[in-house]
Amino acid sequence: MNKILFLFIFLIVTLGTNAQEANKCSYELKGVVLDAETKEALPFVMVSIKGTKKYALTNNDGEFQLDGLCHVSNCLVISCNGYCETTCDANCDIHKEKKNNSVIYMKPDVVALNEVTISETNDIDGTLSVAQDFVDGELLKIDPTQSLANALSSIEGVTFTSTGSNIQLPVIHGLYGNRVLVLNNGFKHGFQNWGSEHAPEIDIASANNVTVIKGASGVRYGPEALGGAIIVEGNPLHFNKSFGAKIGTGYQTNGRGYFANTEVSQGFKNLSYHVGGGYTRIGDRHAPDYSLTNTGKEEKAFNAGVKYKLNDFDVKLYYSFVDQNLGILRASITGNAEDFENAIGADKPDFIRPFSYDINEPNQLIQHHLATAEINWWYSDEEKLTFRVGRQLNQREEYDVRRNSHKPIINLDLTTTDYQLEWNHKKWLQLDGIMGLQFFTQDNDNNPGTDTTPFIPNYNTYRFSGFIIESLTKGKNTFELGIRMDSENNNVRGRDVYKNVFRDDYTFVNVTTSLGYVRKLTDNITYRTNFGTAWRTPNVEELFAFGQHGYKYSFGMLRYYIDENGEYQSDKVTPLSESGVKPEKGFKWINEWHINQKTNDFTVTAYANYIENYVYERPYGALGTVRGPMPGFFFDQSNSLFIGADFTWQKKWSEELDGSFGLSYLWSKNVERDEPLINQPPIRTSYNLKWSIKPFWFFESAYMSVEPSYTFHQFQAPRTLEKDEVVTPETEIFDFMSAPEGYFLLDASFGFKVNQLSANLSVQNVFNTSYRNYLNQFRYFADDMGRNFLFSINYNFNAK
Repeated sequence: MNKILFLFIFLIVTLGTNAQEANKCSYELKGVVLDAETKEALPFVMVSIKGTKKYALTNNDGEFQLDGLCHVSNCLVISCNGYCETTCDANCDIHKEKKNNSVIYMKPDVVALNEVTISETNDIDGTLSVAQDFVDGELLKIDPTQSLANALSSIEGVTFTSTGSNIQLPVIHGLYGNRVLVLNNGFKHGFQNWGSEHAPEIDIASANNVTVIKGASGVRYGPEALGGAIIVEGNPLHFNKSFGAKIGTGYQTNGRGYFANTEVSQGFKNLSYHVGGGYTRIGDRHAPDYSLTNTGKEEKAFNAGVKYKLNDFDVKLYYSFVDQNLGILRASITGNAEDFENAIGADKPDFIRPFSYDINEPNQLIQHHLATAEINWWYSDEEKLTFRVGRQLNQREEYDVRRNSHKPIINLDLTTTDYQLEWNHKKWLQLDGIMGLQFFTQDNDNNPGTDTTPFIPNYNTYRFSGFIIESLTKGKNTFELGIRMDSENNNVRGRDVYKNVFRDDYTFVNVTTSLGYVRKLTDNITYRTNFGTAWRTPNVEELFAFGQHGYKYSFGMLRYYIDENGEYQSDKVTPLSESGVKPEKGFKWINEWHINQKTNDFTVTAYANYIENYVYERPYGALGTVRGPMPGFFFDQSNSLFIGADFTWQKKWSEELDGSFGLSYLWSKNVERDEPLINQPPIRTSYNLKWSIKPFWFFESAYMSVEPSYTFHQFQAPRTLEKDEVVTPETEIFDFMSAPEGYFLLDASFGFKVNQLSANLSVQNVFNTSYRNYLNQFRYFADDMGRNFLFSINYNFNAK
């Protein structure tokens, strides 16, 4: 009886209280809505109370306020174009799991696109004032056989240097190799990044998006970012995401290549995962008039990730594996100086065989493992502490045409470990910023059994770093300032020409700075400028290379000297402390104007980059080797200047018709010796015209596009070597072959979507034009690829 009486009194009190609250209706709710991925404020988001007519729109700072509420607890309905519309009881990732939290995070509603386009995205922390471009990962999956460098080459100011069809390195404003930092899922990609014969082993089909930073980014990312940075991000691992699967396959005619890739992912309340993989096989490519023997490729890739959140913490684990077998043009290997001289610029290579999927010598076998762990502590609404650790193993074997061809001529294991601690804070003394500490190590070892003197020695690298970047926004002005300090130690062990062991140990300490400014000139015009410095230690090839690598013979700066007779000698190894070799130091000033006027969108980028002690490879001529005379190259360094501009004009001609015009120009020079630089990108212009077709028949959407482009003759190229010319250290730089003529290419594509199925057909080099790319090392021996039909089909399954 007492229990019933107590329950009755409790109900009366509760009902009375609720009635009193209903009469008051005086509660209010304030909050802010942010993007779940970028943490940027979202304006014009509608926030309403479920079951009522009360609503509010967020302001420019993402803030909203609802007054006159009758209950303490309310169910919100939140909607915004481009984001997942959600309610408090929906299965959607809208907020961080924290009670009494007025900050609401909305997840972007990802929509698959039909073709490769370049668009702006939110600036990455620490690089607000630096010019950036963005490529969506869905667009990369249209052609997963292409390299990362080739996929980015449609961006103005970005191209690639290559060693044939399989090995391609991105070039930003004339700089490449370890002057362009490649970040793979938050870590510097640890691969044999020396010379143009090695490309980053990244499966682009696994990339969610790729960001290209065109300015010097040494403060944010460390040494080796003189030209810029390329940031590859994997699956974002969203929570509260229904099960999804992606399956893609395709075929290309040039090389009779085929590929397949797949990915599955799902997100729960506190757990998310994804698993993906792919396979590619391509046979010998062909130029318009002949087969390019031994240019096949085989690649296997696997990646997986998991993310878990607990209160204010989230933990992310990621692993990727890439296995490659890359064929190298057989015609690039010549037996002696006479064969090399005859091969240079010949109409057809001497070595041509029928088509085959076989990959023989010369070739490269590479396996790359990447394992990472990341912990984020969201200790307040807008601040977090991040700890990352990554470990990579890069195993490389290179095979050459020789008597013991079954043995690799180069066999290397590179182990990279990277520890990062970052503090990302907001609104601290009116400053937004990020601070970080980093410890980076690399251990590179030659494996025995090559029967050759190692081309590069064993080495260990240890680097301690700390940086801080702060930005201050006042009205339409944003100021950004950054500073970084690096202390790098290198320990080297190798053998000289007499098989004697040599050792070297050297340390460099450097301070890097960045000063940037962003101004909203009008509602339609934005200007950003950045002056940044960056540096790097000359890589192991530039210092210690000795011997044959590919079709040439190379000498690092510490492996040769000039005797009293003014002749090159290579019978000793000079300690770095006794040489004149210094680290590179770059000073890059980049400016960008972005103008949006109704149906027109203009972007103009202008830059100047002065590099002290710029390292480059000087051709020398024929050198005697155990395999016979071969073309020789010596590494040298000098002060150099790069000045250029990029221009992009996007035009909305009609509701269905879009156009995009691009132009890139670069002038470069060795200012210390008053001579041109070798292997610099020529002027290139292109125009892409896309027709978006309205739904018809059973097609939900479709498009057609054409892209004509013209690459100019490189008029800044060095002269060619005269016959019987005597070369000395004072000889002006030359090349073995003059720069190829300019060439016109036309690409076309058609794509459509039906429900979850999308397909694309593209034709590259429609007119089957014969041409040679100045930045392709094999331009000496053969034409580039001819016409290629590429068909791809992708199916996206998402559970309801």
